[in-house]
Amino acid sequence: MTADYYPFTHEFLGETATRIINEVKGINRVTYDITSKPPGTIEWE
Repeated sequence: MTADYYPFTHEFLGETATRIINEVKGINRVTYDITSKPPGTIEWE
């Protein structure tokens, strides 16, 4: 399965990543993959 990325603002991504890291136990890193063409596939879990 392939998909395009949504162009979120850097401010939104920063705020969202910080909130996830601070509020979800066991999470210490957030990634946003912007690969839009094959072989960039949705495989991360």
